[in-house]
Amino acid sequence: MTEPTTERQIPPPKTWLILGERTGDNAQVLALGRALGWPCTIKQIRYDDSCTVAFKDRGASLTGVDLNRSDPLTAPWPDAIIAIGRRSVPVARWIRAQAARPPLHIHLGRPRVDLELFDLVITTPQYNLPAAPNVIEITLPFVSVEAETLGRAAAAWHERFAALPRPWTAVMVGGPTPQLAFGVTEAQRMLAELADFRAAHAGSLLVTTSPRTEAAVVTALQAGLTRIAPGQSLFIPFGAGADNPYQAMLALADRFVVSVDSASMVAEAATRQKPIHLFHLPKIPPKVKPGLKSALSRNWRLRRKARQDAQQPADPLDRLYDFWTRRGKARPRRDIDQLENRLIAMGVAQPLDGEVQTDETAFRALRDEIEATVDRIQALWREKATK
Repeated sequence: MTEPTTERQIPPPKTWLILGERTGDNAQVLALGRALGWPCTIKQIRYDDSCTVAFKDRGASLTGVDLNRSDPLTAPWPDAIIAIGRRSVPVARWIRAQAARPPLHIHLGRPRVDLELFDLVITTPQYNLPAAPNVIEITLPFVSVEAETLGRAAAAWHERFAALPRPWTAVMVGGPTPQLAFGVTEAQRMLAELADFRAAHAGSLLVTTSPRTEAAVVTALQAGLTRIAPGQSLFIPFGAGADNPYQAMLALADRFVVSVDSASMVAEAATRQKPIHLFHLPKIPPKVKPGLKSALSRNWRLRRKARQDAQQPADPLDRLYDFWTRRGKARPRRDIDQLENRLIAMGVAQPLDGEVQTDETAFRALRDEIEATVDRIQALWREKATK
């Protein structure tokens, strides 16, 4: 008599992690792969930026992929795919089309196409995706902060930090995005707010930047720190020398200041369960496209957003907009205020000029979201494997 299939008898899926050219996005894919514990193979994809075919029109294809610089995509095909960003969508769909049994398809972020193409979309508040059976929203993205890595970094940097008075505040500086401005004006405001912050909290500032930080911002911060915290700051911009202090700052800092442009940096700071202050960035007004169709679409989007912000119940026009968003025909503008407000409301973080205390309950809620998402994916695989 054949024994019934049990969870223990279901082998984990052979999984492809589809990586692109954005370090932060790749880190999320790798972090989810580690969290699941499945056997994973990295597939690094490089893209041909000269391709003029819009991503939404590429279908299930390798259009726009630089095959000579990418990892080979050949059989045996995977049982599961984890990918992120709009560029990966045609590639992952093409892989699914090659396999005799389409692999489980997990997508992170906002795919900008019909959501029904995926088994699960894991999104965060700034993308403002409407609810759907295959959409799960978590507050912060997946990140992987390894204790061993932090330990090595702390040992390597502690002596250099030790010359500075405590408490140590790690200042993690990002850069501009298509929606957020971060130039010299914002850098000067950050310096002014950091000066007030030091007056309230004393101690030292450990400051680093990211690959997106503009050179003019680096220059402004370097000059300003010698003025507001002479002898009580350490500024090591990204790419300056072979060593990067970021992991050591995560390991050793007593509190964090993070610019809101990077949800990943906020997520990594949150793993340390210490006070987090958010540096707010101004929005860049969207480009206004000419034509009646663009105007109608823009006004419809703005109407939906305004009603959401006012916490008004969805009316028929709202529900229609949400329907078209699920179909990939409408696209809410990325709104980092959604994430910022969620973090503040939960008690995970406060504005840079606000007082914040460590809230273990809030950090526990973040971990619960991640654990529930991993459980959901495991359940999807069990369901697929037993069909």
